[in-house]
Amino acid sequence: MRSSPRTTPPRRRLAASVASAAIGLLALTACSSGASSSDASDGRIHLTMYQQWGGGHEQAVLDRLIERYESLHPRVEITETPVTNNAKILASITGGDAPDIVDLGNSLPLGGWAAAGALQPLDRYIRASGLDTSTYIPSAMRAMTSNGKTYGLPFQVFTSGLIYNTKLLAEAGITKPPTTLQELATDAAKLTERNADGTITQMGFLPTYPGPDQGQTCPLISYGYAFGGGWTSSDGTATPTRAANVAALTWEQSFFKRYGVANVQNFISSAGSYLTSSDPLESGKLAMMFDGPWSVQYASDNRSAAAGDLRVVPLPASSTAPSRAGSTYVDANAQVIPTGAEHPKAAFDFIKWETTNASETASFSDTVGNIPQLKDTPSFALASDPQFAKYIGIAKSANARSWTQTATSSNYGTQLCEAQDNALLNGQSATAALEAVTGR
Repeated sequence: MRSSPRTTPPRRRLAASVASAAIGLLALTACSSGASSSDASDGRIHLTMYQQWGGGHEQAVLDRLIERYESLHPRVEITETPVTNNAKILASITGGDAPDIVDLGNSLPLGGWAAAGALQPLDRYIRASGLDTSTYIPSAMRAMTSNGKTYGLPFQVFTSGLIYNTKLLAEAGITKPPTTLQELATDAAKLTERNADGTITQMGFLPTYPGPDQGQTCPLISYGYAFGGGWTSSDGTATPTRAANVAALTWEQSFFKRYGVANVQNFISSAGSYLTSSDPLESGKLAMMFDGPWSVQYASDNRSAAAGDLRVVPLPASSTAPSRAGSTYVDANAQVIPTGAEHPKAAFDFIKWETTNASETASFSDTVGNIPQLKDTPSFALASDPQFAKYIGIAKSANARSWTQTATSSNYGTQLCEAQDNALLNGQSATAALEAVTGR
């Protein structure tokens, strides 16, 4: 399989990991007991990397990339280890056994870890090496900065678009994808089928699927942007109760009020597992879905015939904010250097090569199915696929939004997920749910 949702683990689980280790971060020192070493016997620099691609084919692709770097730099040896638990990574750092490099699955912990002193700022290495950060997709690079400093370099980007089933739309007499979120809701009603008892057999659109329960980010974040809102002020202060944010959550809530919370929940629970041939999109039970390129790729592998009916467009904006079309959340795998890394200069040399090498980036994207972090790369096979190309365009859009990194940004994301649940599942008003979000 070319892609995986591992790039966007649930905010809730990630935030819990950050909170559990916050106290230990305060005791960080710059020493290390030797997670990496320069062995005097062979004169080579030994770097260790904790990576969150996990195992399987993605690890194999990463290993091949490392081997090519080592062939160009024979004095450097890199040992990568899958460590997907953020608490374990922080324990290594606080325990004085920091790896040289951490390949984070996304940027969500970056602000909190930077504020606590767990990460080294990279600005001096960037200046000394002459790295031109404007070669990266802007939204991806913005996610690597906190409090005016750069703490990571982006590698492989992920974002979402509106996937729609052309066959189901045609059967409902709908000739084109929706152009506003209000039109999307209207089309969704035409595409939803229910039994006499209210049981949903087909849904037009489900605003919360996939979401944190399926390993994805909270969709409310993107909907807030699409309604003309935003989640922080220019100085990073949380702004959850902006009128447009409340409107976005109210719009989500309308789907649950129309069909009933229990009926929607039963529809989700009765569907097959996400990214399998029986999941709602692939089985034809969900006509439209807000998700990333991995969904289209999995569908191609699992149900090639059904996948032929799938098309992608940028997420429409609200009719009240038409200029916000395509305003979706964008993130990247953050390549960071922990405090206490024994060979930070050598580590930076590797992550600079990894993230700026256009041919390596194209090869990795083509095999794994994520979007290149660079504005320009050589042509690769997957980029010629019209639907994948749509996602590349979404990521490069001026309306692409990255999460503002602050000391509490990860926890803030968790609170927004909880607000979404409180409004949609527990019947709280959108205003009250967002008023309860502190952003701290």
